[in-house]
Order: sequence, then C-alpha cells, then structure tokens
Amino acid sequence: MSTYLPGLWHRVQRRYGVYHSLAVGLLLLSLLLGAWAADLHTQVETLRAIISAKRVAQSKASQAPRRRIPVAEQVNAFVDGIPSLDTNANDLERLFQSARQHNVQLPRGDYKFKQESGEPLASYSASFPVKAEYGALRDFSADILDNLPHASMEELRMTRASADSKVLEAVIRFTFVYRR
Repeated sequence: MSTYLPGLWHRVQRRYGVYHSLAVGLLLLSLLLGAWAADLHTQVETLRAIISAKRVAQSKASQAPRRRIPVAEQVNAFVDGIPSLDTNANDLERLFQSARQHNVQLPRGDYKFKQESGEPLASYSASFPVKAEYGALRDFSADILDNLPHASMEELRMTRASADSKVLEAVIRFTFVYRR
C-alpha cells in the first residue's frame, strides 16, 4: 500500500497533468469543507435553540410574582434590628473605654434623652468637650462608629489655640438610637 498511492499519483499526473490533478484535489477538499460547514451549521442552530429556551425560562422566572412585604412589616423588621434602651449603660461604658484606650480625656459630658410620643425609637445624645491630638480624636470617633452601629456623630467642632499647637480643643457629640 505504501507504493500504491505514489504510483497512482504519478499515473494521474502523466495522464491528466499537474494542474488538472491539483484542480481535482482542490475540488475534493472544497466538498469536504462544504460537508463540514453544513454539519457546523446544524450545531450552531442547535445551540441557538438551547440558548433561546434558556432565555425564555429566565424571563418567565423573572416575571414570576414576587412576595411584596407590606411597609408596616418592613418598618417593624427595621426597628427590631435596633438595640433596646436597656443597652444604653453598656454603650456609654464602651464609649468611656474607647476614650481611655485612645488617650482622650472626657472630663464632663452633657446628656440629653429625647423620645417622641407614639414613635418606636428614642435618641440619647452625649456631648463632650475634649482636648486631644487629632489622631486620638479620629481613632476614638472611628472606634465608636465602627463598634456601635446605632450611634452617629452629630457634631465635631475642632479649634486650635495656635498654629503650632498639636492639641485640639474640640466638642464631639454622639447620638445613640434605641428601640423603646
């Protein structure tokens, strides 16, 4: 068999010529590519049908009715996530502990409790005059806001006695929100 194909090739070249032989070879190659392209076309159509079916299924799933939560239920879930007023003492202890940790002196404080009638939430404000370096104030306030998510910094006023002074005189006020 190893000598049959080269011999056949030489006989075809002698009888029909090199160009004719190449033309027949190219014709056979184009027939093979045409058959492969037809098979490729059927594969593409099959994949398109699968993708189309998946898109239809996804659109039906996205159009399925969603459970609508009533607003009152949403508000109740939000209010339930806020700590109760019983945690106020622990929150103030955490505030003083953070002040000690960051070398911030809290010599005195002004406290104000505010509760609207008929409202589910109450607020507790604590305002402190402070003398400390900027870094200590920043770290102290960041620690409170990171660890007590129901706390907000309502006010931060800073002044400097002179331009070269590293110590700031500040007033810082935190407001804690509680569930009644």
